[in-house]
Amino acid sequence: SAVGAGTYYVQSVNGTCSASGSLTVTVTTTPTLTLNSQSVCSPSTVDLTSASVATTDVGTLSYYSDASLSTAVVSPSAVGAGTYYVQSVNGTCSASSSLTVTIKELPLKPLTSQDTIYCRGSELATMTVSGGTGIFIWYSDANLLNEIGTGNSLMPEFILGTSVYYITENENGCEGPVSAIQITIIDCEIVIPSAFTPNGDEMNDVWQIIDLDEVYPDNQVMVYSRWGDKVYESDKGNYEGRPWDGNYGGNALPVGSYYYILDFGNGKGLKKGTISIIKK
Repeated sequence: SAVGAGTYYVQSVNGTCSASGSLTVTVTTTPTLTLNSQSVCSPSTVDLTSASVATTDVGTLSYYSDASLSTAVVSPSAVGAGTYYVQSVNGTCSASSSLTVTIKELPLKPLTSQDTIYCRGSELATMTVSGGTGIFIWYSDANLLNEIGTGNSLMPEFILGTSVYYITENENGCEGPVSAIQITIIDCEIVIPSAFTPNGDEMNDVWQIIDLDEVYPDNQVMVYSRWGDKVYESDKGNYEGRPWDGNYGGNALPVGSYYYILDFGNGKGLKKGTISIIKK
């Protein structure tokens, strides 16, 4: 009543008459499926036909998106997030199981502090980033091979010229797009003219301090008469927008020497001196 695989012979006897025959019994093993759920970072996909499926007594594998095994997966080698069902058919025997594919979203591009230009000898400020709840990773190269720090802040190195720092955020094992901060350190010898000629000939009519705003973006210039009266004050960080033209209250100031204070801003010091109005 219970036989295994093999060939068997059957004889029928009826009185003095008999007949015999044979039959072959084949036993097919039911497949055993072990499905490994997958979790990858966007925009990656999962190949159901490879690492996600381990099975014994492999027959024909088929992939479905529903538990009733009626909707076949069109591209099983590249699937997105969801639950998938795999069926293994070995002869007349079959088995099925399911696995879950999770696609983890990448963190957003980190928000960074501004690119900054410093003068040699200035105190450097800490660079900062913000974003999600992951770990921020700092690199010194665009290929993201040389990691130099982690966290929400990093002090730039004092290197003359321009250095670029690259930052990504790693959250749940996924590293997001890169942001960059550019730090420039230069020699900042600002040439401050000792005189100018505001006579209306369109030549040297204003006290021009070249590159002041570019090198010292938080500068402010004040000019005083010999009696200590303030006759000019620039807009902070925008001297070039309204340079001193030798006037005060809409009236031309007399020829003579005036005293100035140049505040470089952000604690970078003051420079004091005299500026002369000359009329030719």
